[in-house]
Amino acid sequence: MEASSPSLARWGAAAACLGGISYGAAGYLDNPDASGFVIGVVVPVLGVSTPTLLLGGLVGLYSWLGGGGSLLQRIGLLVGLIGTVLGMFDGLYWWILLFAGLTAVGVDMVVEDASRPLGALVLTSSALGWVSLLTDPAFSGALVSMRQVHVAFAALFCLSCVVWGWVLFRTVSKRT
Repeated sequence: MEASSPSLARWGAAAACLGGISYGAAGYLDNPDASGFVIGVVVPVLGVSTPTLLLGGLVGLYSWLGGGGSLLQRIGLLVGLIGTVLGMFDGLYWWILLFAGLTAVGVDMVVEDASRPLGALVLTSSALGWVSLLTDPAFSGALVSMRQVHVAFAALFCLSCVVWGWVLFRTVSKRT
């Protein structure tokens, strides 16, 4: 498999890494003890930069898969892209679309043998994200409201975005 645009795939990989870091920073800084500047300026900026950077990560995957790959990958990427665009404007519900999209793309990459290790990382990232979301006390659709579980899995989701972004970058760099 060869990326349709190695440069775009690498930029997307870097965006995925930065998206994970941005989400982690937003979660860490969004607390009652933070200063007014952090709560009023920094956290909202991170709230917009996180979905924007994750959008870039999805564009990188799209590019690496040569225009989206199979039908399931294209649908998954489209759902994820719509979710991240919605996330730029606010709300928790964009995460549902992002995680659904990552799940579809990851499953298809693993089943179709399209870079199986990268697909497994994307699928793992989506699973960590689902657990984080479904235990988030701020999410009205939470199955079980457990702050500590939410925080732990949110941190793992952040790390997983950095890892799959790094693996995508390395994979593209090795093949070009």
